[in-house]
Formats: sequence, structure tokens, C-alpha cells
Amino acid sequence: MIELAIPAGSLENALVAFRNGADAVYFGMKDFSARKAAVNFSLEDLAKIKRFSFDNGKKIYVTVNTLVDDSNLQNAFQLLKQIEYYRPDGIIIQDLGLVEMIRENFPHLPLHGSTQLAIHNISGVKALRDLGFKRVVLSRELSLKEISAIRKAVPDMELKVFIHGAMCYGFSGLCMASFIKTGRSANEGSCAQVCRTWFTDKESGKKFHPFSMKDLEAGESMLELDELAIESAKVEGRLKGNEYVASVTRFYRSLLDGHRDSKMIHRTTFSRQRGDGYFQYCGPEHKRLTTDSYAGHMGILAGYLEKQSGRKIYIDRECRINDHDGLMYLKKGGPDLVEAVKFPAKTLSDGALALPFSERLEARTAIYKISDSSLNEKKPGLDIPKEKRRISCNVKVDEKSVTLESPWIKKEYKVDIKPSLNGEGEQKLKEILSQRGDGKSALEVERLDNLYPSRNFFINPKDVKTIRRDFCQALDEIEDERTYQIKDMKEDQGFPLPPRSAISSKHTPFQTDGIEIDGNTYITLDAVIYDEEKYYERLEKKLEKIKGPVMIGLNNIGQIIFAKSHPQYSYFADIYLYLSNRECAKLLKNLLKDNLKGGYLWIERSDYIGPWPFSPAIEKNFIPPLFISRSCYRHDSLGLDCKGCKKEHLFLLEQNGEEYEAYVKDCCTYVNKK
Repeated sequence: MIELAIPAGSLENALVAFRNGADAVYFGMKDFSARKAAVNFSLEDLAKIKRFSFDNGKKIYVTVNTLVDDSNLQNAFQLLKQIEYYRPDGIIIQDLGLVEMIRENFPHLPLHGSTQLAIHNISGVKALRDLGFKRVVLSRELSLKEISAIRKAVPDMELKVFIHGAMCYGFSGLCMASFIKTGRSANEGSCAQVCRTWFTDKESGKKFHPFSMKDLEAGESMLELDELAIESAKVEGRLKGNEYVASVTRFYRSLLDGHRDSKMIHRTTFSRQRGDGYFQYCGPEHKRLTTDSYAGHMGILAGYLEKQSGRKIYIDRECRINDHDGLMYLKKGGPDLVEAVKFPAKTLSDGALALPFSERLEARTAIYKISDSSLNEKKPGLDIPKEKRRISCNVKVDEKSVTLESPWIKKEYKVDIKPSLNGEGEQKLKEILSQRGDGKSALEVERLDNLYPSRNFFINPKDVKTIRRDFCQALDEIEDERTYQIKDMKEDQGFPLPPRSAISSKHTPFQTDGIEIDGNTYITLDAVIYDEEKYYERLEKKLEKIKGPVMIGLNNIGQIIFAKSHPQYSYFADIYLYLSNRECAKLLKNLLKDNLKGGYLWIERSDYIGPWPFSPAIEKNFIPPLFISRSCYRHDSLGLDCKGCKKEHLFLLEQNGEEYEAYVKDCCTYVNKK
């Protein structure tokens, strides 16, 4: 059965999720988490949740899913070192520079690709698989049909799919709106949620929330993912409270357990207008994806106003309303926007509700229930046992001794070893050596070399326990002094790339027609490519017509596969492949060798710390799109009919005196600052 993975912004959240039926939780630590505003986990919290999950057959995934610049590589190394001690079931990363660091130094951390990597096609999944990733969190902008195609094409890669929670207007990892408008980087966990703010459409004068997406609620569609053999279903919401975590977990747990009539009470904890996201996406005429006039919590419909007498209102109720439930209605807050009016429920003997203020409501005003007073999730106790620091060791058994070797010490123990007939000696030895003791360290047997003459042996369990205690005590006295080491790296000058704006098309940063500069023809691949076969077929035909050197910009890790299969061209890491640090540059250089000529430094940085395998181009004046979105501004935001659409449009917007353009091409939208 598909795994139900629930967000945990704190240890408390995690325990609540497990109590209500989660199979797994994912969470961030205090640093390098894409949700900086969450409480997040300390190392002590990690030790506790690992012990709890191990004892209860659950799984934990740790997110280190931000980009990391050169100055923070040492800090990232130290954090990964601490995380590895507790053996989580996966480490979710965005920064490609951490791949080699983890593979070489922390082999017990299974690599999971973050949705921040914008993996949305078969090549992207295959590229991560080839890099040693075990699982990938797919982009939210995929239909069930597209997910099914990826599943069939890459059966040996675990897939995780979002099923519930907030939807971003732009592709995760490609969104630059927060950084451009506020200086806060979504790629460093500080998103300012620009997509939830208002803009004005200049042609119509309409003031609205064109980029605020409806929340995702997959509901029973999750069962289709199960039928597709998707490994994990992911709920969004590390900034939410215990009631949200508990009720959403119960809702999906109930569906997985076969109860199709699951109650919707979870919607009262937090839910904007809802939809199934892109699951049933079919291009033109799809259901609108944005919330338009109101971007906040909607809860569930409580009923419509039937009549009003002073402060008493009577509604035809759609659900139960108790005293102290939170209620809300929407009223006009301007020509186009609406604002929420919230009040606590107070029921009267005649069935009416008492308003706490004097205001005349319009006929048939919708009343929403936005909190349920019956939802009062009991806080879990946090005084739970902590997992020990797990240290890998190899064991050797010969005729007279047992030898243990860890990364730091090696000790031989003379012990009475006897032949045995039951063949359980190896298993018993591993079991006892792996038991938790009283110190801060515990052993994890990586390899056991059995050199005993008859192969089958018996060692008194008391002797094995003595060995374990002595070895663990010695480990407790040793600090792991491993640090990040900058390897010798010969930095060449790198190819002098032109200003980034010089190789863009008019309304997007991408173009495949080719722009010739100083004898080189530059092509920049789209960061998002759904129909790869047609896209690359057209590209190859164009490339065949170009005479002279060709430089191709790569904007997604999946494009590495194209580059490796076309070694006749030269390549550079373009702005969305995110050259965030020297380790990322080294990884890409190792993948493409001399065919990689250079690249642009992470666009949110203006300097770097060497050495690098090549000097990155620093772009200080180029402004990328705020959003790259699969949502069509014309259809989803403006509500225009798809019939007669010419597939290419340009719309102008304004906010606080700043102007923007929304360029729509083939149902996708690029929002640029003018």
C-alpha cells in the first residue's frame, strides 16, 4: 500500500501524525530547511523521533532542501554528519552540490530528490536515478496520466507525489518572485508568498489575486496513485498546527483503509478554495486553478443566510455548528476584492446565531465554518527515549577472538568461541552487538567476516555484551572530528558567457532558435519540458542547420541526459541549473567532462569562494521571471474561455506602481517585471 507521508513542523506534530495513522513524517532541522518559519527539529528532537519511529515501525525523512553557497558548505557537512548518526530513512535535498558530499561521506543517508529540483519528466527522474537517488518528489504540476507514464518508464525509482495542501503558482525551485520583490529567497526557505498578494490587470482594471492557487485535495485520487504503484503520497503543511496534522492524517488514513465516506472536518483546520490540482489536467478547458478574489482560509460551507433580525441571523445549515466554532463570511473589500469577516459562533435557543457586531448582511450570504471547537488535539508527551548515536562497524570472528572496527578505532577481544550446530552464531552476534546500551553510542554492524573454522560458532551472550559495552564506551570518548575538506581543484578561467539577457527570447529566458554572439550560437533549453520527444526532435532539426560552434544552456538536471547523448555540442549550466557552490560545479563537470564549458553563478548570489573547476559567470543585471507556471493566466486567472485562443497572449499587470507582464504561451505563463 502507498505510504502516507505527513509534514511535521515540530516534534509535537510528528507524534500527532503517527498517533493518527501516518506511515512516515518529513521535517527540517533548524538550518537548511525550506520552511524556516516552522519550529523545526533540534538534534535531540531527531534522536527522539528516530527512536519512536524505529520502535513503532514508522519512517522519518529529513529535509535539507535549500541551496547552499560556498560559505555554508562546512555547516551543511556538520549537519549531515549529525543527521547520519540517527539513520533517517531518507535525506531530501535540492542542492546538487550535496550529492557527492553525501555519497562519499554519509553513505547511510538515502538520497531523495526534493520537489525544489522541478522533476517533471522521465529524463529528470532517470538523471537522479543515475546519480544514486533512491526516491524523487515529483513536481506538483503533473497529471495522473503523466505520473503513470513516468512510473512505467522508470520502475526502479521510488516516486513521491503531493496529494494535499498549498499549491505554488510557479514551479517549486523555479520561483523567483519572493527574491525579486522582497529579497527573501524561496530557495533558502524564506518565501514571502508573493503569489498570495493582489495585482491589478491593466486592461480590465480588475484588482484580484491572479496567482493564488487553489489548495490541492486529491481525496480518492490518492487511491489511483496506489494503483499506479507510487511509493509515497505527500501532504504539504510544515507550518500548520496539530489539529491540521491530525485531521488531514485521519482523512487520508481512512480512505486508504477503505472508508470512502470520510468526513471533511479537516477542511476547518485550513483550506482555501479546493481542487485536485493538475491530476485531471488536460490542457484547454481544464477547471480553473486560482482563487481569484480571496486567497485565504475558506473552511467548509456552514449555510446560507435565510433572514436577519438585528444581530440575529438564521441560516439553512449545511453542517453542525456549535458554540465557539469559528465562522466567517466574505464582503466586498473594494471594487473586486473581498475581505473576510470572522466571528465566534454563539447559538440561540430559537436556532439563530448571534453576531457580535451590528452589520446588515446581503441576502443569501454564504457563512463558512473555519474552525471546529471539537477539534482539540491532545498534546503528546515529549519525554520519550532518545535513539543512540549509531556508529558503523565491521566485525571479524576467528578461532580465538572477535575484532570490531569502526571509522575511528579497532579492538580485538580474546573470547571463548565454541563450535555450534544450530548456525545462529552470526545472527545472535549481530543482534547483541546492535543492542542499545547506557552510553551515547550504539553499533550498527555493516559487515561480518566469519573466519571460524567450522563457520558455525557459539559465543556466550554475556561475553558479547561485555565486548559491546567496552567498545561503545571507547566510542563515547571519541568525537567525530570529520570536517568538510576542499579537494584540490584546478580552476580554469571558464568560457566567457555573454550577459544573460542577450541570449533570452523576448518574453522568456529560453530560446531554441539560436542567437549568434562572437561566432558562437547560443541556445537555452526550457526549464520545463513535458513532451520531450517532440521538443528534442524539433531541437535536433534546428541544430542540424546551424553552422559553427553551438553552446547549449541546461536548465534542469534531466537535460544532462540529452547533453551526454549529444557530445558534439558544448554546454553551460544556465540560470535554473543553479550553480550554487563549487561542489555543484564539480558534479556537473564530472558528468559532462570537457563538454561543459562553464555556467552562470546562482542568480541570487553576486560572488563565490574558490576554488571552482571553472570560473562562473556572475550576472548582476538580469532579472528572471517571477513565475514560470503551468497555470494559464488567460484561462485560470482571468476566467476567459479557451475557444478561439491563439495560444500566445501578453497581459499587463500593476502592483504598487510597479508593472509586470504575464506572457502566455501554449497554456503556460511567464510573469516578468517590466
